[in-house]
Amino acid sequence: MRDKIRFLSAALAAMLAVSLAAAGLGGCGKEEEIKQSKKQQIELWYYWDMAYQQKVLGDLIDEFNHSQDEIEVTTRYIPDADFKKELALSMYEGTMPDIALVDSADFQFFQHTQPFADLTDEIEGLEDYLPEALAPCEEEGRIKGLPFGVNCVALFYNEEMLAKRGLNPPATWQEFYDTAKALTADGVYGYAQPALESEESMYSFLPVLWSMGGDVDCLNSRKSAYAFQLFRDLTEDGVVSRQSISLTHKDLAQQFAKGNIAMMIGNPMQVEYIRKINPDLAFDVTDIPSISDKVTVLGGEIFGVTDGKGKDAAIEFLNYISDKDRMAGYMDDLGYMAARKDILDDQFQEDAVLHKFIGMLSYARTREFTYQWPDITRTVVSALEQSIIGEEDERIILEEAADSIQKIREGGQ
Repeated sequence: MRDKIRFLSAALAAMLAVSLAAAGLGGCGKEEEIKQSKKQQIELWYYWDMAYQQKVLGDLIDEFNHSQDEIEVTTRYIPDADFKKELALSMYEGTMPDIALVDSADFQFFQHTQPFADLTDEIEGLEDYLPEALAPCEEEGRIKGLPFGVNCVALFYNEEMLAKRGLNPPATWQEFYDTAKALTADGVYGYAQPALESEESMYSFLPVLWSMGGDVDCLNSRKSAYAFQLFRDLTEDGVVSRQSISLTHKDLAQQFAKGNIAMMIGNPMQVEYIRKINPDLAFDVTDIPSISDKVTVLGGEIFGVTDGKGKDAAIEFLNYISDKDRMAGYMDDLGYMAARKDILDDQFQEDAVLHKFIGMLSYARTREFTYQWPDITRTVVSALEQSIIGEEDERIILEEAADSIQKIREGGQ
């Protein structure tokens, strides 16, 4: 009997020990879970649609998240066509993300809708940034955003297609027209021009408009009409497909990489994407044709920080990714040109195609930094789309567009 009692006591002791051990292990797990949940979560919205760019951004965020125990950055991808609407809506509803990566041309529109946090005294090394990169996010001497990078556009061309026909890269618009027409054959279009309602479409069209002496404030002028007429003529001659108006920059680069179009206007970020799709494609870039001086348009993205509870954490993240040495390590991988001159000067030394874009920055013109710009973009791109479709009289299209822009300037739209 005593042996039985001793056995039961030992069994109960063993079970109690196991239970305590399990409780202890459960306690450690809960402690770890509590520790993880204590990390402050902040959200970043962006619209990049190229996988390699998303990967670089994702890697940067992962590195930051593992570099400390206080903050965890999460992301939300929104397609470019919907990004402005989504972000503007979040501003009206008070549900803004902690960080938003926005086009430099749209920054003042968002700043006008809901001011971003003042970063003037928060980000290290702002004095090393290019003045033209800081200009879109400057307000009354204060810096309200952090430039992430800059870019500009050039004319991409398929070297093999031009060589096969004994053609040189076009330097004038007449040469461009003749070259595009000569390259249109066997299912290949000589050129493609997007006219989707987005800043991307404006970005590729604006230097064409400028190169002919036109401007957004005089769309019904003779010089501006040349730019719209060019694309109507190219479309009517079968050189530009009407389907191209619905292409994004990513779609455009994909079609170029596959050899379906011979020329396009694009930016340095598309170079790496084209190479990934077709490593054997021989292509190069050159200046956009112009009737006078060389012309291109300056672009780029800016990080805006919401002035809320996640502000300090967001600023810590931006200081992490804007560190000079760290930025020098990832900027080339993005196909971006750094907004810091002390990094820009050393970029793309071994890449002949991408290095050309750095030289083009010296004559790049900036877009207008005003809250009215998205409405102006919408009007201009709509006129371009109508010109390419070709169902209405060109003069009526441009007169109506010019009238719309005047109303925008007067605050009536």
